[in-house]
Amino acid sequence: MTRLTQPAFTVDRRRRWQLRAPDGDPFLSVGIVHADDTNLRYPHNLTIYQSRYGSSRRRWLREGLVPELREWGFNTVGWTSEYVSGAGLAAEGAVVDLGHSEGLPPGELADLGIPYTVSLRVAETEYWNGFPAYRDPRDPAFAQWCDHLARTLCRPDDPNLVGYFLVDAPCWGRHPTGAGYPAAELPAIAEAYYRVATDAIRRHDANHLILGDRYGTRAGVPDAVLDAMAPYVDVLSVQTFPGLDPSRLDAALDRIGRWHERTTRPVLIADTGNWCPTVMSPGRSGSARNQSERGAGYAASAEAFAARPWCIGWHWCGWLENPHRGFGLKDPWDEPYRDLTDRVMETNRRLQERLGHDEAARAPW
Repeated sequence: MTRLTQPAFTVDRRRRWQLRAPDGDPFLSVGIVHADDTNLRYPHNLTIYQSRYGSSRRRWLREGLVPELREWGFNTVGWTSEYVSGAGLAAEGAVVDLGHSEGLPPGELADLGIPYTVSLRVAETEYWNGFPAYRDPRDPAFAQWCDHLARTLCRPDDPNLVGYFLVDAPCWGRHPTGAGYPAAELPAIAEAYYRVATDAIRRHDANHLILGDRYGTRAGVPDAVLDAMAPYVDVLSVQTFPGLDPSRLDAALDRIGRWHERTTRPVLIADTGNWCPTVMSPGRSGSARNQSERGAGYAASAEAFAARPWCIGWHWCGWLENPHRGFGLKDPWDEPYRDLTDRVMETNRRLQERLGHDEAARAPW
């Protein structure tokens, strides 16, 4: 879409869609979302944060997050903002107001030597936002806001940056609060939104991918918005939480497949996961019964994602369990759920090795 001036991640389609690293090698983005050291600053675990990491986020990143992330076969730091207040995460159609952290600073992520993403919250229209603001992107103030974010956050010369997300779980239809854009104006509004937001990014970074909004399969996205988005973004980013039921997973992937066909954009599963009751959250039901079942669910989901020719990777929710989200790869005291992480590690390594073998078998192009 934009001529590259520096080595950067790209996407291409040969026999299937693939993300490629700056050196041209295929890269299956297997990432973690909601990794934020705010989860280690609660009264129940602050002493762990102090004793293990000296109350230093940079030490936690280098000595905690990155080594374990790599050990378990993850290769990308995805969206890092974490759910830290409110209740009703799994509510269907109800008004919820879930506070989120600012996430990790891009400059600190850039120092880690591992692929990462950056988020530009250009609008406040999230499904989980109890007080959404549906500002008109055709107003000059929207362009000014987008340019502020882009000139502040873009990192055009960083080869480890995968790309830029926009809004998390935007509600492009009628919001549970009743707010929303006029249906008759939606095509024009969505076109202006994506054009203005991506123009701002491209002014300050002509190199990296635009990963777009992180649509949710639960809230859905109108066709008019998909049509408006497609010319301006490089990747269709989707989050889905179908649980362990294979039929629900198939239905979610069928829906994502239709979005892919309409937009012709490769797909990043930008947020997905499962949960079970834990010591901290004994009422966290509705998915798996235990961590072993969570591991089996991870393997089944990852296999299904990897089998889709439009999928360039998936990012798992989340890293460390806090009292609000109620699940993670690690417990609230910074210890891995081994019945989960052992299965995750085996699955990640196997699928990434398969990608490498498939690439070698198909060469030359």
